[in-house]
Amino acid sequence: MNREQQEVLSLLKEIDKLCRKNKIDYYLSPQLTLCGVTGQPFPQDPLAGVVFMKVPDMERFRQAFETAQPHRRALESMKNNKRFPGFYLRYENLDTLCFNLNEGRNFQSPGMGINIVPLRGIISSRRKHLWSRALEVGWMETCDGYSRKPGIKNLLCKIPVRLGSLGGRASLGRHLYGKFLKGQAGTDAQEYVLRLDKNTTYYYPAEIFMKTSRMVLEGEEFMVPDQKIWYLQKTYGINYEEETAEEYKPNPAVMASAMVSWGDFFEETGSLKKLIKARRRQYLKDSIGRRRQRYYNWCWNYAKLCASKRNLNAYYEEKKDYIRNLYKNGDYMRLEAIFRPYTKVMRRCLKEKDVYAADDEIIEIYMNMIEKTGNQELKAQIDKYW
Repeated sequence: MNREQQEVLSLLKEIDKLCRKNKIDYYLSPQLTLCGVTGQPFPQDPLAGVVFMKVPDMERFRQAFETAQPHRRALESMKNNKRFPGFYLRYENLDTLCFNLNEGRNFQSPGMGINIVPLRGIISSRRKHLWSRALEVGWMETCDGYSRKPGIKNLLCKIPVRLGSLGGRASLGRHLYGKFLKGQAGTDAQEYVLRLDKNTTYYYPAEIFMKTSRMVLEGEEFMVPDQKIWYLQKTYGINYEEETAEEYKPNPAVMASAMVSWGDFFEETGSLKKLIKARRRQYLKDSIGRRRQRYYNWCWNYAKLCASKRNLNAYYEEKKDYIRNLYKNGDYMRLEAIFRPYTKVMRRCLKEKDVYAADDEIIEIYMNMIEKTGNQELKAQIDKYW
């Protein structure tokens, strides 16, 4: 492990120690849990350190941190940072550096850290849910000036946040954070919602997080859901073991170091405000080129998908008699094995809101197979677009 990986692991150990001391439950992120279950290497991305907590436990952790006051550590949130970009906590080492030029100075102490992301209960009132969601999106949009150009809905969400900021952005952040905690306190959730960013949302049954267990990751024990296999299946799908670790490509906009403190870095370089503003202007100028590049990438990926479908058509045409025989004998275990490439392409097609059908007979056998094997989630997605 390199120094950055070791630093992320040590911060996870510190969070685990503080949680065990105060009897607070937390859960490693699916990416880290997958590394522990399948034996994949620890992620090289310095931003990969993520744990989940239920909202009341997250607030207890914040209070426990303020009581303990670990040396050279900081815990940032909307409660103490008017530029903090969301409803979560960030546990940081002040003697390190992790600064993203595209985010600017959203963090007061931009060192390497662990994001503590809340598991939210679903709000029963739809009106309250829509209003709280609008305020959250509006707050994130005012903190982020480098993502894609916001649509009309996101621009409308910024209006109440801008108006509320007239009385002071710091007091508005504390008010929204307190309102978020109050709305999630004492909820008997049947399902938890996880929002990792503006475009990624997961839904988990509450039973997954009823109990915790310990799992070894890089020689250290950490807390994970007792139903960790179910946890991974809800995140990555039934074939979670086939999920490969993404090749880490260093982001040129992220400066990370486990040997240099962010204070020393800014003392030498200055505030970097001019550089950040220049990058933002250039980012806006390049927006047309980025949209074209995303479209070309989509075209190329779709062309490769069509080629995969064409090859599979020939493969299943040759195997049709064998598949008929398995189906006639009710051998669904072998059918599931022979349809694995079919399922993989089907999932890719569903992302494009399409359904892969080799021919009418094959798709009929396939639908009966997934129904018999209990994969109701995949069947419902196929029925939606077929």
